[in-house]
Amino acid sequence: MLALYSSEVRPALIVSTSELMLKGGNRQRWLRLLAKNISETLGERASRVQLRQARIIVYPDSEAGEELAREVSVIPGVRWVGIGYVMHRDQQLLLKVSEELVKSKGASKVAVKVQRSDKSFPKTSLEVMREVSDRLRSSLRIGIDLKNPQLTIWVNILPEEFLLAWKRIEGVGGLPVGASGRVLALLSGGIDSPVAAWLMMKRGCIVDALHVYAQPTAEGALTEKMQILFERLRRFSKRSRLYLAPYHHFLELVMKGDTRLELALFRRFLNRLAEAVAKEIGALAIVTGDSLGQAASQTLESIYAASFGLELQVLRPLIGMDKEEVVNLSKSLGLYEISTMEYKDCCSIIIRHPIPRPRLEAVNMEWERLALDRAVQETLKEIVVYDGTNIAPWKNLSRPPSLSNQE
Repeated sequence: MLALYSSEVRPALIVSTSELMLKGGNRQRWLRLLAKNISETLGERASRVQLRQARIIVYPDSEAGEELAREVSVIPGVRWVGIGYVMHRDQQLLLKVSEELVKSKGASKVAVKVQRSDKSFPKTSLEVMREVSDRLRSSLRIGIDLKNPQLTIWVNILPEEFLLAWKRIEGVGGLPVGASGRVLALLSGGIDSPVAAWLMMKRGCIVDALHVYAQPTAEGALTEKMQILFERLRRFSKRSRLYLAPYHHFLELVMKGDTRLELALFRRFLNRLAEAVAKEIGALAIVTGDSLGQAASQTLESIYAASFGLELQVLRPLIGMDKEEVVNLSKSLGLYEISTMEYKDCCSIIIRHPIPRPRLEAVNMEWERLALDRAVQETLKEIVVYDGTNIAPWKNLSRPPSLSNQE
């Protein structure tokens, strides 16, 4: 922190929002939602989170650093995060702080950019920019370079305060989680499905997850990488829950069937199971990690057969992405190393060489012959839910499914 002005200058992260400024009547509600999400993510590391017009100000419990700023930058709804200070609206103070800041960073070429959010301020943005630039040039003998600076100072003029940032970190954009309702994502132990879940969080959805485990117990599945993976995702959506369903009911019936259709039947089983859970928890869509043509289960024919007969919509945010794009995004979100940890999921048990383009009629006939709707119903009875702390039975299934929102 700037020692000379500690009583008047507070270290802060200055958060700029993404699409929220375009949303009219929803703007203030979504700003408050994003501020809440940031506060929940940082917990005790932020002493206070406040709204300042179109900005969210985070007061950390210590110096505002790059590590904390990067964590905020990946929260959906954040356009960029500035590392800097909040100070009294005193122009002499602004000049002194700017001078000390440049001196401490050792920059010889500086750019100053000013935004006047409070139009009642007596000086224009250009006038303030020139005054700060002239002070730096005369007192520190440095150059002002707007094209290739070593350091950029951003100043925002608010009704009672100046905001000053000396570094910006680009955010992920999108909408704050909670702005678009609830969805249920199919979460495997692979790379694709966690990225698909995160992309729906970026579009403002609370994303619950459904994982079908091959281990003897749900607790056994959580002791492996699924708990780590889910908790990483939950950093972006604190209200998300993980539903854990056993695989054995499906396995017992499908072993009597045509092994070439096993994968298509399993995919349909996942979708039917997900739809039943989604209706109970008030989720309005199912989310999958399908990328068209990437695997035998992701041909148009396979996708069609797997989702045939569903009432809820299925969202596939990765459908047009190639594997390299998904891997790069997974790495940037800190998901890749977890996703590539060794784990025996259901996909590792399924037959290795399935029919890549199964006929819908064949899948329908085999589904009916094996009575796989019964596997769905029996599996629903054994689902448990993990809320980030505890595992518990997910609901009382004595009543029929409904679309009531249990948010």
